[in-house]
Amino acid sequence: MIQPNDIMKADEANWSQVKKAAMQDELYYDGPGDLLDTAEGRAKFCRLNESSVFRKPDPDFPNYKIWVFNVQGQGMVIKKRSRVDNALMENVEYDTDGNEISRSYEPA
Repeated sequence: MIQPNDIMKADEANWSQVKKAAMQDELYYDGPGDLLDTAEGRAKFCRLNESSVFRKPDPDFPNYKIWVFNVQGQGMVIKKRSRVDNALMENVEYDTDGNEISRSYEPA
């Protein structure tokens, strides 16, 4: 399983190999239809991943990241650029089952 530090510590020379390995990992977030887009997928991500902060490139906004704050087996918060207003970051909190609990916004 790819860990957050594997992505963050990858150097430029090895980036293509790290990215290929990450994309084969079922927990890698790569856009619409991804594991984090369904309640079942979010529950699986929350259950299988350690309590940590994950960050992945945002496929809709180049040069920006999607942040996943995971508390293993308890829930998660996904923070990403708002699709409605680009000046805001959207924070969506999910429970253990991957269901949305709350949604808030903050300046980007």
